[in-house]
Order: sequence, then structure tokens, then C-alpha cells
Amino acid sequence: MKNLRNNNKKLAILIFVIPLGMFLLAFASVPLYNLFCKVTGYGGTIQETSIPSDIVLDKEIKVRFNADKERHLGVNFQPVKRSLVTKLGKTNSVEYKITNNTDKAIEAIASYNVTPQKAGIYFNKLDCFCYEENTILPGETISLPVTFFISPNLYNDPNTQEIKSITLSYTFFNTNNINIRNFQ
Repeated sequence: MKNLRNNNKKLAILIFVIPLGMFLLAFASVPLYNLFCKVTGYGGTIQETSIPSDIVLDKEIKVRFNADKERHLGVNFQPVKRSLVTKLGKTNSVEYKITNNTDKAIEAIASYNVTPQKAGIYFNKLDCFCYEENTILPGETISLPVTFFISPNLYNDPNTQEIKSITLSYTFFNTNNINIRNFQ
């Protein structure tokens, strides 16, 4: 009888613990996935750093800049330069410009990614306008700077030997249509 009670207690604990664990994992999955992407560069997620590279190689790579926007946002959004050729490890600054073509203020936020995706772990941003809510007044044009470097480690990785160019792509969204907490 005692053995049957112990088995029932174990079963009751399992019935309680497994759904609780699944419930908690469901809440933790988004932050854990975001952390995984930031650490590995998965999905073109770039690295954030506050320290420029102290190593600059005499190896060059082309970086292209792309700008997209949510349909019907009412803005003109584009990079000032479409591309640049840089040395691995060299710090670069580029600008994007966004113009509000409507008669209302627009509140928007930008997300980004890098292609090819496996280059994301080597793309290091020092300063960026991404995930910052921007209010653009009617007719206003604002400059949005990005400062970055491509890690010299890209050159030594056998999985990235064929990469000759990287594309940094931003997409602007109206913040009234999204939940900003999902981006952070």
C-alpha cells in the first residue's frame, strides 16, 4: 500500500511539473531565442559592441545597404550611400535618411538583419538607430547614422571564405501597428 502511495505521489508531481515546465518554457522561448540569435548571429542577427576593433586586416569586403518600409507608411527611406568597400576591422559610419511625405507625424521603428545570415556574427554595430522609436514630423527629413565594423575573424572562418559582400538591411514599421516589446 505504501509503495502505491509513493507511486501516486510521483505521478501527481510529474503531472504538475511537466505542464508547469512547458508553460514556463513557452514564456522563456522568445527571450532565449533572441539571446541565441545575438550570440550566434543566427538569422543575420548582428553583434552589438561598444569597442571598435583594434585589428584591421588588409582584406577588403563590400558592404551593401538596403532600406525597406512597411507598405503605406508614407515615408521615403533610403541609405545615403548604396555600398562601400572596407577593410576587415575598420570602423565605418554611414547614414540613412527618412522623409515623412504625409501631413501627420509618424512614429516608426526600424529592425535590421544581415545577409548572408552566417555573416551576422561578424557584423559588429557600435551605434545604430535600430529599435529606437523615431517621431518624424510632416515634411521632415532626419538622418539616421550607423557605425559598424566587420570582424577580422570573418577572414579566418572556413565557413565564410566565399563571402565577398554583406548586405545590411533595415525595415521601418509604424509603431502603432506593432508591439515594440517584441523587438527588445
